[in-house]
Amino acid sequence: MNLLKTSRYTDLLHLTKNKKMLKALKDAEKAASLVNMNVLISGEDSLEKELLARKIHLDSDRKHKPFLILNTSAIAVDFAETELFGWKKGAFTGASENRMGILAEADGGTLFLEDIADIDTNLQAKLYKFIIEKKYRPLGSTMAVKSDIRIIASTSKRLSEAVKKGIFREDLHKMFKSMEIKLLPLRQRGEDLLPIAGYLIDYYSTKYETGHKSLSETAVNFITGHDWPGNLMELAEAVKKSVILSDSPIIQHNYLILDLPSKYSIYEFLDEKLNKYLSDIGEIKSGSLYDAIISEVEKSLLSIVLKETGGNQLKTSKILGINRNTLRSKIKQYDIKP
Repeated sequence: MNLLKTSRYTDLLHLTKNKKMLKALKDAEKAASLVNMNVLISGEDSLEKELLARKIHLDSDRKHKPFLILNTSAIAVDFAETELFGWKKGAFTGASENRMGILAEADGGTLFLEDIADIDTNLQAKLYKFIIEKKYRPLGSTMAVKSDIRIIASTSKRLSEAVKKGIFREDLHKMFKSMEIKLLPLRQRGEDLLPIAGYLIDYYSTKYETGHKSLSETAVNFITGHDWPGNLMELAEAVKKSVILSDSPIIQHNYLILDLPSKYSIYEFLDEKLNKYLSDIGEIKSGSLYDAIISEVEKSLLSIVLKETGGNQLKTSKILGINRNTLRSKIKQYDIKP
């Protein structure tokens, strides 16, 4: 989602009418003014947590310095430490040169630590020490390095419970707990759903040059009646899909459904396809079954999406995530009729 790369992203946050979310925005303003205060953003929605972290950074005196992100749940434990602190040449096998860590890169700015609860306790201790001293040692170095950064951390877990279980340091929890901002999931903010959806429709209509679009009554009912377990990211993906696929200026609810219920599982679908070939196994050349099945599935996929888009190759290529020239080549290869 490229909203994060535009100057308009804060509009999404300010669309809220929810009292608790409005309080969260006020807390974020206060946090922005306290440039050395470390912040914890808790809640389900990873996208909104990143949006709020960026807002705090850009509203602060650190705005002209880097805003960097480290997703601790997406990398291995050992790699997280080297990513944070960097290393000196020769620190380990393969360390052929010095490597700057993210603490050095973010100097003067903000580091957003996603999913801080997933950091192992040894690294938590080193992180706590860095926050206190504003100094750290790259792996393999005997010299301490200074770095002036603010850390904004996020979590979808209850850190208090993690502390009780002994998997999160109590001192680190207390440090972040003093400025915790809690975000509500979309299902608890019914008043925000349509304003956010309307903003996203305008954004994607402009981005994909589809012309102005609006929601039908059934689409409105779908949005307000759905729980949106994937929160803002799920809503954004649903709106983007509907804007791209709907040829009418009025978006119907079926275009907003990301996962249509299917009669068959993927296994059953492939089993049905395979039966056609397995019954004629004697007629298939040795070693060609794989190519035959892949071609059958690919042709079906292209045909279905082309039909859904009314034969619009630009829309089809965007939905499939392939180059338009590649799509044209496949259409010709499989002799797919519009």
